[in-house]
Amino acid sequence: MIRMVLTGLSSLEIEPMKENALVPGPDEVLLDVLACAICRTDAKMWEQGQRDLILPRVPGHEVAVRDRQGRYFTVWPGKSCGTCAYCRNGRENLCEEMKITGFHNDGGFAHQMIAPKESLIPLPDGMDPVAACFSEPVGCVVNCFEKLPDVSGQRVLIFGGGTMGLICALYAKWKGFAPLVLEKHEDKINRVAPFISACDICVEKDSHDSEFEVAINACPDYIAFCQTLVKTGKAGHICFFSGISKNENIETNLLNLIHYKEMVVTGAYGMKKSDMEKAIPFIEAHEKQLRLLVEDIVPPGSAPALMANVLSGKHLKYILDFSGELHGKKDGGLASVDVISPEADAQKTPRPQSSRTVSRTESALCHETISGITPLDQALLSRAVAKMDDKSKPLGALGRLEDIGVRMSLIQNTLHPKIRRKAMLVFAGDHGITEEGISAYPTEVTGQMVDNFLNGGASINVFCRHHEIEMKIVDLGVIKEFSPHPDLIMAKVAKGTKNFALQAAMTRQEMVLALENAMKVFFDLNAAPLNAEPPDTDPIDRPIDILGLGEVGIGNTTSAAAIICAATGFAPADAAGRGTGLDNKGLTHKIEVLEKVLQFQNPDPANGLEILQKLGGFEIAGMAGAALAAASKGCAVVLDGVISTAAGLIAYLINPDIKEFLIAGHKSVERAQAAALSFMGLEPVVDFSMRVGEGTGAALAIDAADLACKIMSEMASFDEAKISRSKRPS
Repeated sequence: MIRMVLTGLSSLEIEPMKENALVPGPDEVLLDVLACAICRTDAKMWEQGQRDLILPRVPGHEVAVRDRQGRYFTVWPGKSCGTCAYCRNGRENLCEEMKITGFHNDGGFAHQMIAPKESLIPLPDGMDPVAACFSEPVGCVVNCFEKLPDVSGQRVLIFGGGTMGLICALYAKWKGFAPLVLEKHEDKINRVAPFISACDICVEKDSHDSEFEVAINACPDYIAFCQTLVKTGKAGHICFFSGISKNENIETNLLNLIHYKEMVVTGAYGMKKSDMEKAIPFIEAHEKQLRLLVEDIVPPGSAPALMANVLSGKHLKYILDFSGELHGKKDGGLASVDVISPEADAQKTPRPQSSRTVSRTESALCHETISGITPLDQALLSRAVAKMDDKSKPLGALGRLEDIGVRMSLIQNTLHPKIRRKAMLVFAGDHGITEEGISAYPTEVTGQMVDNFLNGGASINVFCRHHEIEMKIVDLGVIKEFSPHPDLIMAKVAKGTKNFALQAAMTRQEMVLALENAMKVFFDLNAAPLNAEPPDTDPIDRPIDILGLGEVGIGNTTSAAAIICAATGFAPADAAGRGTGLDNKGLTHKIEVLEKVLQFQNPDPANGLEILQKLGGFEIAGMAGAALAAASKGCAVVLDGVISTAAGLIAYLINPDIKEFLIAGHKSVERAQAAALSFMGLEPVVDFSMRVGEGTGAALAIDAADLACKIMSEMASFDEAKISRSKRPS
């Protein structure tokens, strides 16, 4: 007995399974799996994950099973709460607390599985287990047609001649509709020719007909969905049946057709238990036809080798035979399938562990920069404190400004600190974690915000102009490509990080390159001549005295919260914030995502590089790299809000000596920042209840640091002010 466990992207591992090792709960039942189909959804989870997926997980939700009494069932792959508004209104497939077999709970890629008793659907005596595996996809089709007008003879246009499109067509005929399937691939049409002939279904590569009463997209091609808008007639119905490929754009001119034609667009997601129950009579009447949609019946161990085939869209339904009695009943299929044994799987190479340091061979620049940060000389501390205490003011009356003045004295190793050159680096990057639905804004907003920065219209532009701070935008990982601009530094590592709910956000090489690129950005800017005022004077070569760190990247509050939780042990429920404006439901989902990813990634809390690689964004890596570079050159570094604080935390874990160069800019409304600052022993300088990010809080703190230096250097002492010691305020 075996089971197949999805442990990460493209990693379906075969494990031995003991008889009756699973223990059902009071409302559950232990089942023997007879057959389980490999659904395209299973393959998509294997390749790219899924929002509701919690790893590790046994996939599989299209099953035929048998209980201990020898009764045969299929399983509705849902477990609803029964109490929410959707459940009460008979739409339990939309349940707020839905748990899905193969997603939240282990599924049918195993010889045995556990399912809720209430999810079992009895099969008729003698029903073929292979045909029974179609209960879930047919149930989805039933859900689709339940939302359409049941008018006999209406023309139904179906886009996609794969398994689901053909089931839609067969069900449409059964319901009295007149289906036409459009499939653009000739090889697929030839592959399904036996089914087309047996069912007398019209399948064409294209059609000049229009004004269809009903249109259904049964493929992920967004062009096909656009065509449903064009080919559906006035007052027609569109069923948005298949999700379309990610990150595509649909022209508003096409969307306006919904308005002009008064079309009805209805989504169809999954199915209710009643939909699967209604599917059984249809399957019983069409067992022979549905068998023609089976590509092959294979041993269970074949599943890992078949995932890419399923994703290709060139094959029909593969059925895993756990009973040992079904194999060979379907002629044709693959010429050969490599069966992976548990013994062979156990010999796989162990996953390498990431190093806690950047080696010289990986990046000499990173290695030398990190090693070049040394503790500040504390010999000057007592003299600096004494000088500040002797200023013509009550002791400690200038509060945090006094602390900053002393800190700047130590950083510059002088009792007369001075900030002559101020700089702000705003790092930009996109995040794959947005695929989990954790942001109120789409990913393209990152690129739009960068454009706004370059046009000088963002809040950080105003802050930097007001405080006379040099500002550069650094593209380390934005999906959008930008035209050259004098304020833009192009240092892109990749177009966004990976979704770290499914895999590490970056490869080790990408993480090192992001740090290295950011270090180069600082070193180049630090060495560049500063244009002097007035314009007719020569440029002045002087290093940067203080550096502010800003960022932009949709989804980066989730990355920052995950980093802070991983390093400090702060609870996700407390760390998750609203970011760019999540509502209460969105915030709850964000917390769930954080809990899931931290359990999945489980980085070493003391290893800043591992945390950064697994959970970080490119812009967070950029801020960490720039901070390390600045500290190595004796430059003060001012953090902004929660995201740059997470970057500062990464830099601190990489080399704790950087702490003495860090200044916490402002107090963020995101609670995770407080946990990170407490961990590093830092306190924010200002609190304006801001949450815009971009480096705005750092800009305010840079101005405060400039003022603190002037207090240290220019403010008179009691003796200089000729104030009698007896009259000095206490």
